[in-house]
Amino acid sequence: MNNFESLQTGSVRKKGSQWYYRFRIKDQDGNWKMHEFKGGQTKAETTFMLKQALEEYRQDGSIFYAGSLTVGQLADMWYNAEIENSNLTTNGKYGYKNVINNIHNNSFSQIKLKDLTIEDIQEYVDGLYFGIYDNEGNQIAKPYAKATMSKFFLVLNNMFKYAVYPKKLLRENLMQYVKKRKVAKDNYLFGNSNEAKVQTITHQEFLKIINYLSSVEDYCYLALPIQIAYHTGMRAGEVCGLTWDDIDFENQVLYVRRSMYYDKDLKTWELKVPKNGKPRAIDFGDSLAHILLIAKHEQQRNKKIYGDLYQNQFYHTTEIRGKSHCQIYTDYNESYIKNSTRFCHGIHVDDIDSNVSLSPLTFVCTKPDGELLTTQTLKWCNKVVQKNLPEISHFHFHCLRHTYASTLVLNGANIKDVQSLLGHSDIKITLNTYSHVTEKSRKKAVNIFENAISDKIG
Repeated sequence: MNNFESLQTGSVRKKGSQWYYRFRIKDQDGNWKMHEFKGGQTKAETTFMLKQALEEYRQDGSIFYAGSLTVGQLADMWYNAEIENSNLTTNGKYGYKNVINNIHNNSFSQIKLKDLTIEDIQEYVDGLYFGIYDNEGNQIAKPYAKATMSKFFLVLNNMFKYAVYPKKLLRENLMQYVKKRKVAKDNYLFGNSNEAKVQTITHQEFLKIINYLSSVEDYCYLALPIQIAYHTGMRAGEVCGLTWDDIDFENQVLYVRRSMYYDKDLKTWELKVPKNGKPRAIDFGDSLAHILLIAKHEQQRNKKIYGDLYQNQFYHTTEIRGKSHCQIYTDYNESYIKNSTRFCHGIHVDDIDSNVSLSPLTFVCTKPDGELLTTQTLKWCNKVVQKNLPEISHFHFHCLRHTYASTLVLNGANIKDVQSLLGHSDIKITLNTYSHVTEKSRKKAVNIFENAISDKIG
């Protein structure tokens, strides 16, 4: 009897409304065991699938067998193999993990791969596109935005591709048949459309925020990062990561070379390249130059006032699990630390090997005693403004970036220059975000038309 004599024919059978095919497979111990696989909707289709599977097995011993593995288990298997130890940032990994968690929170995750159909995946995806409703028509899960859906498709496609190869759990990637849906926009025949608008603040509101923060001793240090973002459109992490070495006062140019972020796994504050992976230059005017010079002198004065209690910052780059981490270290006196949940600091300088040298960091934005100012600090700043200036309750730090860009676009700046200043990797991002028409720009367009026809009438 040769190796394939016992599986020359195999068999098909019907259970309920579903057809299955089965044949014997040789395990690692050389024993032949019967395995059953999900077939097609008809006997003829299932018989063809059996013959195809037998031929593949005869040729190279390949067999696509998922056993009792579920979609949720495949998701975890793919994440652990392809994402967990990859070079992605911690926050990038969390983005993938959130998709995996969504899969686990849906009954879709319990479906066995051997029973999985295109319709199962499409039903899950449609729930993401349109939201999920109970039997009474009440919405129990909101639909996801287009950008988020792209992330879901990326994960699902790679997950099932991984199941085909190298794992050989599935014969083909069913995601190739799943349709992306076009979600119809609401039509507003009467009344306001309530379209989502990019949040901005007026110059008067900006001045009101700065005047308030500057007048309160506990909040005065929050004014500088807001002023920098208002005049440059920098992101919160980029403002926090800005050092005095990045500022060219003579030519009035600052260089965005890094961004500060919190590594959730390592629980450390770190520095990384800006969002699109490239540094950029931002020109600034006399107004910001004056603000920065005053801030620099103030920081030097504070260093003298606090003396040994001033918290100096450093950095050291190390490799962890094959990924480079530029970690922030802080020289702080533990007996001086205030009992505050908002106290932010890097790794203590004493926690590094004595033979490792640290490089100094001179951040532009710090608290008066040199304490680290982070994106967490700026989130708290949002609450301070919203609570104490309720008439500007729509303020959040990122709206300063929107205000900067909108001001440029509204006053005729070249959209390509705006893209460069904002550090957008694709001009479509700039166009999609800031091509909104404001009341002021609409009236400006009407005036252009009125002037044009007035000349002709006259």
